Amino acid sequence: MDIFDWQTHAEWLAILRIGIGLWWLESVRHKPLRSFLRGGSMGWVDSLTKDHPIPAFAAVVRKASLSSQRRRVVTSWLVVLGEFSVGISLALGFVTPLGLIVGIFLNFNYFLLAGLKDQGEQGQNLMMLLIEVVLFATGAGMTWGIDAALF
Repeated sequence: MDIFDWQTHAEWLAILRIGIGLWWLESVRHKPLRSFLRGGSMGWVDSLTKDHPIPAFAAVVRKASLSSQRRRVVTSWLVVLGEFSVGISLALGFVTPLGLIVGIFLNFNYFLLAGLKDQGEQGQNLMMLLIEVVLFATGAGMTWGIDAALF
């Protein structure tokens, strides 16, 4: 129990898990989806790769995501599907460890791409990474989640 005897530690972690899941879903909701899914944000991504502090990382991003219009569109779809799946996974506590691994991967890459150049992006991605690692280490999907009912 917590200091007020309101919730157990596992229940507080479940609240944190649900909140992060809803944050991921908000990340999808606020995007201009039609433009985004056509590769509309890739100009911003391209600008982040210029003079990047880790040239090898920038080169990988340019090759994998920016080298053709098709790759720009595929990357955009993967970002939206990844964020949506992490959001659903964490909000519902469904295959939570997998959702957390994907969330950690996304946040780590967002931090490397934008967080190293745009300090405004740094804090959010680092805090989400910290929360996702703690949730992963504590098995937070087993309280108030579908995982608890299935396993």
